Amino acid sequence: MRPSLRRRLLFLLSGVVLLVWLATAAITYFDARHEIGEMLDAQLAQSAGLIVAQIEELSGDDDEDDYRAVTPRQYKHERKIAFQVWDRDGQLRLRSASAPQTRLSEASEGYGDAMIGGKRWRVFSRWDERHHHIVQVGERYELREELAGHIAGRLLYPLYFTLPGLALLIWLAVGAGLSPLSCITREVARRAPDNLAHLDARNAPREISPLIAALNALFDRVKTSLEQERRFTADAAHELRTPLAAVKTQAQVALGATNENECHHALVNVVSGADRATRLVEQLLTLARLDPQTALPPGQTVDLPALTRQGVADIAPAAAAKGIALGLTAEETTLTVAGDAVLLGVLLRNLLDNAVRYTPPGETVEVALQRTNDGISLVVTDTGPGIPAEERERIFDRFHRVLDSGEEGSGLGLSIVRRIADLHRARVSLAPGANGHGLRAEVTFP
Repeated sequence: MRPSLRRRLLFLLSGVVLLVWLATAAITYFDARHEIGEMLDAQLAQSAGLIVAQIEELSGDDDEDDYRAVTPRQYKHERKIAFQVWDRDGQLRLRSASAPQTRLSEASEGYGDAMIGGKRWRVFSRWDERHHHIVQVGERYELREELAGHIAGRLLYPLYFTLPGLALLIWLAVGAGLSPLSCITREVARRAPDNLAHLDARNAPREISPLIAALNALFDRVKTSLEQERRFTADAAHELRTPLAAVKTQAQVALGATNENECHHALVNVVSGADRATRLVEQLLTLARLDPQTALPPGQTVDLPALTRQGVADIAPAAAAKGIALGLTAEETTLTVAGDAVLLGVLLRNLLDNAVRYTPPGETVEVALQRTNDGISLVVTDTGPGIPAEERERIFDRFHRVLDSGEEGSGLGLSIVRRIADLHRARVSLAPGANGHGLRAEVTFP
């Protein structure tokens, strides 16, 4: 189960706060260690100065035992701080209880670092005014690390208590911030299936306005699709009613026929009506398959000359039955386009079927393939009645037919041609044929 947006924001924000807090503690630790180092270095120098002053006071005393006295421990960090007093002959005259027997540092003046007993020391060395004694005051680095770590640790202590409370506040704040999204969700969930009105985006936060705009655009597309489907269903039902009614009428005539010729004629009409209904159903199914498509699968190519030869061969029997001559002209034998061979076959079949059906017997239908400046053109030219100029754009509408054309049809053929051409990014144009007679249908592929 994927985490919710609210939980994801909680984890992200809490993680960011934790990282920032840890980074602050780390920066504080290193900064405190630096400042503590400077402060304790100054303290070492000050302590050395005090010891030098005491030595100078005692330098006139003949009792050397006072110089060898060892100072007792006074506080918990005493073992981490030590001092030594050496004379110029290299004799240890005085040291603290925590100081070793060897010199803390080989340096004769100023600051230095030393490793004694596996421990790292910070040492300050100083001669007295008469240059008789050298005082060395040392401090283990552990003390500095402990002080800096203690400061950084104190900074982290509130985190243990405030982070859970902060997480709760973030959870509540994120919930309040996402409440407009929850309102939109409830509004969409309560909607009836046929309610495609726009969602109100006036009070929506800026971040979800694009989502609401996308939903509203989707509602518009769904509404348009439903309206087209309703119109298509109504038109299809109307168109199917006519051939089915004709089939029923001719079947009744055949049943009531009194002689064989009348029965035969009626049955021929039944077959013709059934063929018309079959063609209409095929076209409706083709459109139903094409409508949901928005693009073609990539990487497919179609050999147009081979496809065209096959299409001409398929329509040849129907043309021969009407005494129509078919001609095919291809300037090149290798003309390929990106597309779907099955759909392009449907496109060509509809163009050829229209041309053969509307061309008078004894005339010709010409098919040509040629390369142009715009791409590759497939041209089908007939010598039929043609289409008036004012009808050439509307003829692509579904179920639109030219009146007094002399042929029965469903008005879907050119709609299918236009839809397939759009899927192939091709352009369909209609113009008069040779000498202004007939129709020239041209499909130009990019």
